[in-house]
Amino acid sequence: MQVVVTGSIDGTDLDGWARVVAADAAPVHYTPAYLRAYQEHPLSPYTAVRYLTVVQDGRPVAVLPCYLQQQGDPYGALAGAGLPTGDRPALLGHSWYCYDTRVPMLPTGAEQREAVLEVLLDALEKLRIAEGAGVAGLVNVAEHDPLLALARRRGWRVAPIVDRYQLPLQAAPTYESYLMTLGTRTRRTLRQYARRAEEAGVTLTIEAPTPARLASVCALTRLTAAKYGSADMYPEPAFTDFVMGLGEHARVARVDQGDRPLAAAVLLLDEQRLHMWVGGAAEATVDRFSPNYLLWAMEIRAAIELGKSWVEGGRSNRTMKERYGMRQLPLYACVTAEAP
Repeated sequence: MQVVVTGSIDGTDLDGWARVVAADAAPVHYTPAYLRAYQEHPLSPYTAVRYLTVVQDGRPVAVLPCYLQQQGDPYGALAGAGLPTGDRPALLGHSWYCYDTRVPMLPTGAEQREAVLEVLLDALEKLRIAEGAGVAGLVNVAEHDPLLALARRRGWRVAPIVDRYQLPLQAAPTYESYLMTLGTRTRRTLRQYARRAEEAGVTLTIEAPTPARLASVCALTRLTAAKYGSADMYPEPAFTDFVMGLGEHARVARVDQGDRPLAAAVLLLDEQRLHMWVGGAAEATVDRFSPNYLLWAMEIRAAIELGKSWVEGGRSNRTMKERYGMRQLPLYACVTAEAP
């Protein structure tokens, strides 16, 4: 096995990369379309991007995107987990906007999987030195990913970083069957809000993104994110340009009252999942209903109608997400020891 490193997604074996991502049922964040959109319109600045492809017998068997960041921990997530990155750049995968960091790989046995991961982490450590980074590592890795055990054996620092949330839909073939999985009061609230919104003349729409719609979504997203000090994660015009670059992987969900936008979100789609990516609302309550809850219900209904197996709810807001059926998935970060 060897690892091929390129500085552009279009410099990789695109067909081979896409085959690996599809075979591993990896999320949208690993598709060439997503990586190209983020490369050209980054939401958070990076110094360089490095695409690592493990090649065996002339074909790609595993892939990993990494970003060399001058400010390795821009949102303080690693420091909060006790993994400070120091003052030097950091080489990290995936981007901070991906809550599902993994090494997409062709299906294989446990022994071969570990061999591939060993080769890849060797390459990541060497690349850290070549790029002059203080640390290298992976963020937002699922708790039971074999990658974490290997990182520990190599002496990397491993720590819990945040939780993400996911709703399985295999047992909910219809929206009504989803509602029946919820508590009585929770189910009643969603139905009640839907009736009140209809009486108030509210329209619910899911459509392909346009620059004008995305500008509105970004404004609502920044308004909501500002409450948590994270509005800068969604800069314009990069936000609009990035989402437009996703093509068929992106949709816009809207809750409107006449010409007045009440709530909106960007949804990301891949073969198995609908991702509740980002969104916001102008007000918490309007005419005795919550626009945010309408948005939630609309997204769940859309995922079911599209035949998705999972709804990805992203990070944080545990109370609300668990009340509405999502399960908690702990995430970890693993980084090399800081270079002297």
